[in-house]
This record gives sequence, C-alpha cells and structure tokens, in this order.
Amino acid sequence: MRVKIHGSRGSCPVAITPARVEEITRSVWEFSHSRKLRTWNDVKKALANERRSLSQIYGGATTCVELTHPDFNMPIFLDLGTGFTTAGTDPDSGLNNGAFQANRGKVAIFLTHTHWDHIIGLPTVEQVFRSGNEFHFYGVHKNLRDRISTLFQEEHFPVPFHAVEKSFHFHQIELGSTIELGPFRVSHHAQVHPGGSFAYRFDDGKKVFVFATDTELRKIEAPHMNPGANMYSDADVLLLDAQFSPEDFETRQDYGHASIHMAVDFAVRERTKKLYLFHQSPTYSDDEIQAQLERAREYLRNAHKGHPLQIDMTVEQDTVQL
Repeated sequence: MRVKIHGSRGSCPVAITPARVEEITRSVWEFSHSRKLRTWNDVKKALANERRSLSQIYGGATTCVELTHPDFNMPIFLDLGTGFTTAGTDPDSGLNNGAFQANRGKVAIFLTHTHWDHIIGLPTVEQVFRSGNEFHFYGVHKNLRDRISTLFQEEHFPVPFHAVEKSFHFHQIELGSTIELGPFRVSHHAQVHPGGSFAYRFDDGKKVFVFATDTELRKIEAPHMNPGANMYSDADVLLLDAQFSPEDFETRQDYGHASIHMAVDFAVRERTKKLYLFHQSPTYSDDEIQAQLERAREYLRNAHKGHPLQIDMTVEQDTVQL
C-alpha cells in the first residue's frame, strides 16, 4: 500500500509567503556559493544531507491523506482538509485516474471528525461536481450526511447540496465494529478531542497503517485501552497527532492535541515501526517544525535508549510506501 500526504497542518491552512520563498532562495544560494557547487545536481546532492527547512517547506494544507493499494482500484482518502483541494489537481492522485477523467470515478472517504480544517476542501474539488463520479463517505459519527450538507448551505457556499447529493453515498460505521473494504480490514478507536474523533487502522494482511490525528492521547490506559494489544499496536506506519512542543502543550491542554514527547512515548509503547509526526501547528515555521522533529528524535534517544523506532515528520506531497 502507499500513503500520500496531501495536507498535514492542523487547525487552519498556512500560506507560503513571498518572504519565505526569498528566504529559501537566499539560503540555497549561500549554501551553494560557500561550497563552490557549480551544477544544480551538485546542489541537490549536497542539500540531501542538510536539514530540510534550509531549502524546502513542510507545507501549509490541512489534513488530507490518500491511501492506495495495487489490489484495489478505489483510492481511499482520510479527511478532506485543504489538502483535498491539492489532490484534486494532482496528476498523481486517484482523483485524476482514468475513471475520474471519464466521469465514472469512485473514491472512499474516511472521516476522523468534521471540524472545518478536516472537511473544508470538499466543495473546492472539481470532480465533486461532475455527474457520474461517486464519493463514498465512511464515518463513526452519527448524522454524517447532515454534517457534510452544512458545507453546501448558501451561508457558506454558493452551490446547493442537492446539486451534488446524488454523487454522495454515506456509510455509517457502527461503533466498535470492523469493516471490510477491498483488501483492507478497517477498525477504529474513539479518541479524546472536542466533539470526538476516531483513529483508523488499515490492515491488508501484510502491512498495517494507522491514522490517528486530533487526539489528546488521554484515556489510553486500562480500562479504556489495553496497552500493546489494541487497534494502534504493531503498526508498520503510524501517522500521529503531535501538534505541540512540550512547552506549548502546557498552556494548551484540552485543545484536543498531543505533544511530540507524548507521541514518541505512545509509539514506543505500541511497538510502532515508523512514526510520522502529524498535524503541525499553523503557528510554527518550517524551522520550528524541523526543530520539533530533531527534538522528538533526541527525546527517543534519551528516554528510550536503543529503541528501534524510526521518527519522521509528515511533509506535504511526500509518499510513504508500506
């Protein structure tokens, strides 16, 4: 299976400013000049060993992740933040496969919850308005249809819900159940977040991918959860909420998000193979996000000496192969 990150910011999208573009341009120029690099290929090769924020951005779109599998011709999306807008024009996305180009595409959408930053991209995608395409919504929250229809009320958006409703199909997931979709067994778990959110586990019998954003990582001990023997356990890849630094978390408890240290501790406890820190704060710059990653790795080395967990930061447009 393959996971593509279309958006990983939390709370609200972040614009890439002209000042940031100039900063990157200047830093790359100074970097190449100091090392007397003459070709672009030489520059790219040298930059591969430097911190990412020196020459690139982490991205500014809100939550949207695409899951594809060679044995399943329907792309799966997890949440529909402004990253879904990006996916709509991305030639690498399933939203632009041959079926969608012929207006007979099908997509499955799993919603963790329906806060604005996780659904606001839906009305911005052209494929939604092409008759013949099908969008299948899966969620544990009740009244999912009503929640989505709110996006198309005239107070919020000019196109009425009835113009797209025939293309939308809603599938209620019963709390605590496991469903089958293509090669996947999909299970879920309720998380502590204002209004409630749900994590999802996708297991194809060979690899396990867990998506767990918008969680305070509270109520994760018995009797709420059996450590090491639950839906999160033994994931090959875990995308986990780590919005805050430890310092910022102290003044933002009950906001519904976790810190980088909490995410590392949880991933270690649940025997995760590779952890991706997710839902970066919109207040953090690329340098600050880079620092979050480095701090998380340092914390792992100090608090869990010798543990084999791999840690990375989610980056817009990056792909993860399982």
